[in-house]
Amino acid sequence: MAVNSKYHHSCINCGGLNTDERNERGLPCEVCLPEESPSDIYGALLERKTLKEYRFYHEFWNEYEDFRSFFKKKFGKDLTGYQRLWAKRIIQGKSFTMVAPTGVGKTTFGMMTALWLAEKGRKSALIFPTVALVKQTLERLQKFSDGKVKILGFYSSMKKEEKEKFEKSFEEDDYHILVFSTQFVSKNREKLSQKRFDFVFVDDVDAVLKASRNIDTLLMMVGIPEEIIKKAFSAIKQGRIYERPKNLKPGILVVSSATAKPRGIRPLLFRDLLNFTVGRLVSVARNITHVRISTRSKEKLIELLEIFRDGILIFTQTEEEGKELYEYLKRFKFNVGETWSEFEKNFEDFKVGKLNILIGVQAYYGKLTRGVDLPERIKYVIFWGTPSMRFSLEFDRAPRFVLARVLKEMGLIKAQENPDVEELRKIAKEHLTQKEFVEKVKEMFRGVVVKDEDLEMTIPDVYTYIQASGRSSRILNGVLVKGVSVIFEEDEEIFESLKTRLLLIAEEEIIEESETNWKELVHEVEESRKRIEGELTDTSKSLLIIVESPTKAETLSRFLGRASSRKERNIIVHEAVTGEGVVLFTATRGHVYDLVTRGGIHGVEEEDGKFVPVYNSLKRCRDCGYQFTEDRDECPVCSSKNIDDKTETLRALREISLEADEILVATDPDVEGEKISWDVTQYLLPATRSLRRIEMHEITRYGFKKARENVRFVDFNLVKAQIVRRVQDRWIGFELSGKLQKRFGRSNLSAGRVQSTVLGWIVEREEEYKKSEKDFTLLVLENGVNLEVEGKIADDVVTVVELQEVEEERNPLPPYTTSSALSEISQKLRLGVQEVMDILQDLFEKGFITYHRTDSTRISLEGQNVARTYLKKIGKEDIFMGRSWSTEGAHEAIRPVKPIDARELEEMVEEGLIADLTKKHLRVYELIFNRFLASQSAAVKVKKQIATVELNGKRLGIEQIIEVLKNGWNLFVPLTVSPRFEHRNYKIKEKKFYKKHTVPLFTQASIVEEMKKRGIGRPSTYAKIVEVLFRRGYVYEDKYKRVRPTRLGVKVYSYLKERYEKYVTEETTRRLEEIMDKVERGEEDYQATLRLLYEEIKSLMEEG
Repeated sequence: MAVNSKYHHSCINCGGLNTDERNERGLPCEVCLPEESPSDIYGALLERKTLKEYRFYHEFWNEYEDFRSFFKKKFGKDLTGYQRLWAKRIIQGKSFTMVAPTGVGKTTFGMMTALWLAEKGRKSALIFPTVALVKQTLERLQKFSDGKVKILGFYSSMKKEEKEKFEKSFEEDDYHILVFSTQFVSKNREKLSQKRFDFVFVDDVDAVLKASRNIDTLLMMVGIPEEIIKKAFSAIKQGRIYERPKNLKPGILVVSSATAKPRGIRPLLFRDLLNFTVGRLVSVARNITHVRISTRSKEKLIELLEIFRDGILIFTQTEEEGKELYEYLKRFKFNVGETWSEFEKNFEDFKVGKLNILIGVQAYYGKLTRGVDLPERIKYVIFWGTPSMRFSLEFDRAPRFVLARVLKEMGLIKAQENPDVEELRKIAKEHLTQKEFVEKVKEMFRGVVVKDEDLEMTIPDVYTYIQASGRSSRILNGVLVKGVSVIFEEDEEIFESLKTRLLLIAEEEIIEESETNWKELVHEVEESRKRIEGELTDTSKSLLIIVESPTKAETLSRFLGRASSRKERNIIVHEAVTGEGVVLFTATRGHVYDLVTRGGIHGVEEEDGKFVPVYNSLKRCRDCGYQFTEDRDECPVCSSKNIDDKTETLRALREISLEADEILVATDPDVEGEKISWDVTQYLLPATRSLRRIEMHEITRYGFKKARENVRFVDFNLVKAQIVRRVQDRWIGFELSGKLQKRFGRSNLSAGRVQSTVLGWIVEREEEYKKSEKDFTLLVLENGVNLEVEGKIADDVVTVVELQEVEEERNPLPPYTTSSALSEISQKLRLGVQEVMDILQDLFEKGFITYHRTDSTRISLEGQNVARTYLKKIGKEDIFMGRSWSTEGAHEAIRPVKPIDARELEEMVEEGLIADLTKKHLRVYELIFNRFLASQSAAVKVKKQIATVELNGKRLGIEQIIEVLKNGWNLFVPLTVSPRFEHRNYKIKEKKFYKKHTVPLFTQASIVEEMKKRGIGRPSTYAKIVEVLFRRGYVYEDKYKRVRPTRLGVKVYSYLKERYEKYVTEETTRRLEEIMDKVERGEEDYQATLRLLYEEIKSLMEEG
């Protein structure tokens, strides 16, 4: 259901102007094809002689179906989800890393691609790590080819005459498919570099990358000249990205995923010359139940091993512990092997079932931790103690992150300072004794064990735990098998610290033994492995997730185990492997379209009595930041040709969309996000049909899973609401701005309904402020109470004449909405509201808080559980009081997504577990966390004192809290407790006379409060409105952070009020906001609303 709009560059055939209605139906524009319902678009375009870019899409799908039927005919099975993705890339001529688990047909796909290309007269090279695989592949190729394809192979054990025959055919290029080993590449670099292949398949990229010169050979084999490779490598060494010449069309290079991270910078040649990086399969697809046993009881271990029986890995903290446990288990006749002296033999015995248990040492790079991929055999992982990292606390050996944290907290170095470790040690020695330093570490680092006598601290090694436990659950032949991880740990602090880190990084929880049914767990483990036996139905698929922020795309791909990244035109695509297949993540980088500025009524045409918005792709100057929509190759402001054009982004999205089985647009869950979603959707629909919308209210695995369960189509009421809001902004903004610019002779002035209304408040408040100056006296009483009294006070004594004490319960404030967060955080941290909004955006996109543009105070059951879990963790479960606060609102309030407080987050930043969080981020997060925890905590019972005092012959009433009787939410948002009054006279110890304005000036915080209170603006616009007023030079901030109008601001508002008051009054603005809300709810017709807006400003337009 289109919304009657036109989009430039959206026609799938000519790249010209098309309507969203035709794009939705998959039709080119009317110029290319006037017909409304052609049975064959390609044929109709061909007949009219208007066929252009549509040819590519027609041929793409024909080629794909041809490859698919060829594969099915030769191999006897259809393509798997992984193979469908790879086939579509091959057809588009793209090089890539095959990121996939074992058993999904990587080698089969490589062979079938070579055979398919051979039938088209194209050459391929298949490279394998061993002679055995070369032979095996040659046999299979001969079997599948029916002798019609020339297949040439080489391996060292060939007979002399076979080698001679190979050499002759190799020299004469008399082959379609060449099969050889990695060793052959190293020995024949020069010869291979002279060859040109359409397709090169590398089965074991690790083996090839061992010699960096092999990279150059592979690149030359697909047709990249040596001089280009040298230029690219030179740029990489200088830290620059090299742009491959556009006229260079290389062949296709496909490599299997690496097991180790490629070393050095030479592999970056793949990035710059073939647009992909060598990825590693870092699948975090796991299905593990984590159980903690709170004692290191060998008897309990024996009991557990008898339940599990087979497929068990045991990790100890030291080799000594491992040896002791090994001997102990041998005495009980367990079939156990160790890995510190005979790894290969014992592992092979375990693999074939001769051993039931293997014991190894906890180590991140240990063979048993990383080098084992055997999910069919490994079912249970047992940790004899928490994997940990130990650090010395001696000044000369203490780690940098500990020294820096302590010294920053003590104010001995500034937060932004970054001295080297030796300088930190020097500062520590100058200001602290060794004992004081250790005490500070104890005080500041929770979840660590500090041993005074050894001067040592121990921190849980969560990454080793994740790696090792992951051995029990992997994707096997497309099935995610279940595993169990058991940790024997007595120390509560270390355990809680591990639990917190595991939750943050892997979003997995550890349960206690009391919550576990071992019998059921073992049954689940065994049943999951039975599914991989016999014939399997492939359910894997490829999924493309489109978000608007690159940070969000990065965060999501990291959560799911990013395996590789590649550049597609001007955007980055991340790739991850999950239990259901391959997931691609990419970002639009904000809006892709905006209203044109020329033609129609400021970018809106009128056709048959209806308004038709016309959109063009957004362009942004990379040098000066100016945004525009006109089709021009230079910036209209600074004449730079360094332009980022969203047309390139849209084209890239269309190309990527061809790869995926399903596309989900996951832009922000608000009207702006919905409009971006429709802009992208209508552009992609002519190329692909499987396209839907999801909303993510938190950027976590849980948020992604929940969004996947609620797939929908675009909500057109939200899209229409955004169009109405944007059109009214454009019409009123362009008209009033034009008049301002003409009147004042300045092209950078602007006006708008909300903007000008808020400017009016600031101007009028300044006048009220100036008239409200009065005398005040601050009195400091002998009991420490401060009293502010109007007038000049001559008395030296305050008399308490009436006194009453009452007990009452005080409920917490609700959690933050956008307006209350901007207002309070800005005020408390003395930050501008736009800076606060940017920090909230960061925290949301990095997966720490829920969506931050919200008017709702609602807290879901999941949110309440976050609070319950945290309170239980800190031993305060008794004050938990789950509250939903509201039943309305699509969004929740702003809250943390995990039960992790700011201090824990800071520790993980210092340890390097979290990157790119500044002190400001942590302070904002702390306020959000505490406000949320308070909102889910019990009421506070207080004793309040109500006093009447006499002063200067007048009586004043004072109310104050004098005692907290029962704690609750005040543990997170403290209350002010004042000294008691008694029935007596109190001496005034100190007086301070001053003048004060009774009408306060606005601050950025109070402007946002006022906008919310008066119903002007929306969560997504509060900060933007304030920022525009500053940018236009209408207001400034004084040294007390108060917002005041400039002379220009006063003149602009006076002119608007005098000439165009009806367009900028608060009442008109509020009424329009209400109408737009009705459009959003589907209660008002959006065309009728646009007509109303047009009629209202028609006279303004006609004024000239």
